[in-house]
Amino acid sequence: MLTYTASLKSKAGFVGLALSLAACSSTAQPGPGPGQAPQAGSQRAAFAAPTPLPTRELVVATTVTADGVLSLAVPEIKLSFDQSDKVLTINAKPGQTVKKGDVLATIDVTTLQDAVTDAQLALDLTKANIDVQNAPPTTATLAAAQAALDASYASYGVTKAGSTQSDIYTAKLAVDAAWQRYLSAQVNRDVHCGTPAGTGTNDCKMQEASYGNAFESWVSARDNYQKLIEPVTQDALNQAYASVASAKSKLDSLRAGVSSAQGQIDAAQVMQSQANVAIAQTNLDSAKLLSPCDCIVQSSGLAVSVVPTGTAFTLIDLTGIQFRTTNLVESDVEKVKVGAPVTIRLKSYPDAFTGKVAAVLSQSSGTQGTSALFTVLISIDKTNRKLLPGMTGQAEIAISET
Repeated sequence: MLTYTASLKSKAGFVGLALSLAACSSTAQPGPGPGQAPQAGSQRAAFAAPTPLPTRELVVATTVTADGVLSLAVPEIKLSFDQSDKVLTINAKPGQTVKKGDVLATIDVTTLQDAVTDAQLALDLTKANIDVQNAPPTTATLAAAQAALDASYASYGVTKAGSTQSDIYTAKLAVDAAWQRYLSAQVNRDVHCGTPAGTGTNDCKMQEASYGNAFESWVSARDNYQKLIEPVTQDALNQAYASVASAKSKLDSLRAGVSSAQGQIDAAQVMQSQANVAIAQTNLDSAKLLSPCDCIVQSSGLAVSVVPTGTAFTLIDLTGIQFRTTNLVESDVEKVKVGAPVTIRLKSYPDAFTGKVAAVLSQSSGTQGTSALFTVLISIDKTNRKLLPGMTGQAEIAISET
């Protein structure tokens, strides 16, 4: 709705002034009398053009009026716990004002705290193992590694050479002796167990045990003899050589110190352990639900000792509240410019508020009769009044036409 204001009185004054100036400029100067010569310059004055009046640009200040409602510039904030455990404390309730960083609620942290402790212990153990591994070798350690290598070489040599005739002869004698002991034990068993008392006597039982031991000894001696007379297999040589290679690699590693490749592996292990600690700590921190802003609690879905599901809190940020028009017609929308001053009158308060046009939405919000409606967003200047979403009122938006 446009309101044009122009003063008729001012228009009449301009017209009168123009006529007076025109009359004065067109009045002829008195001519010379009879027999008098014309005065110098009188001829020019008689035909001089009137002085033109300066033109003035008339600016008429107007306003566009539209109804509207207060709305949130920032959408509602919905908070939820990342962990699933029983709610321990609830520190906020609907309608309460909270500050950024306030603890709204907490859940049981026993399991999460244990996870942090375990992750930290694993990190400390990884570092300790790396420190031991990377420590310079002592003289005793180097000597032990050299001795192990020498023993591996010796064992490989024995395996490769195979059994000697002396070893085979000695093993054969052991087999024969074991066989004779076995036969003797068999005779003793038969004697003591063949009495009228039968096998239930203690003597019989002792001889039966001796007979069994003698048999096991003979089997062991026989197997050892068989192994000595068999040729060396390739698998046996490979195993003996593998022992040599392992002992040599360990000695060389001790002498060379930590390689760059091993250093990279160690660093990766430490980084992974540190990441595990950070994850566990983040999970522990998430057991506290913090307010992200200076807000008002709109709703809460928590109960103590109950595992939370869904939204724990819904918060409203009132710092960015704005006025949103609801019935600005299309014939006026082109006249509204971003940054234009606005006077807002709300039904909730007797005094007016000021603001500026923040945006003119390009998409129509509906129709009123045959006219399309458009939405204008108006930022409100700072005020001590409590402005709440849903409050209604009217906005007078200043425009100017030349």
